Amino acid sequence: MRWVQDSNALYNFIGFVVLRAPDSFPEEDFLQPAEQLNLERAFEEMRHGVDLIKPTMLDEAKRSEALSLLEEALNAYRAGDQFKGAHLLQDFRNLIFKKQTRV
Repeated sequence: MRWVQDSNALYNFIGFVVLRAPDSFPEEDFLQPAEQLNLERAFEEMRHGVDLIKPTMLDEAKRSEALSLLEEALNAYRAGDQFKGAHLLQDFRNLIFKKQTRV
């Protein structure tokens, strides 16, 4: 199951992850245990979301920077630094969506 299917969904999903990471993701009764959202799957989903952003919204340099911020955020969460992880995710979202209309 894909949580992010377009740029609007990515924008909202990032906020959801900021609120739930690293280990407060809800258990969904309609998903199998292997499909439940966790930190690793959430970041995989956000990487997928970056692939959905149109090149006119996110050129290659910004795409690379966005993916780098995403990896830094994941590493911060893995290291137990929820504050840093959340701020890096917000930086990630701002890089992609700042002064741009979501499609």
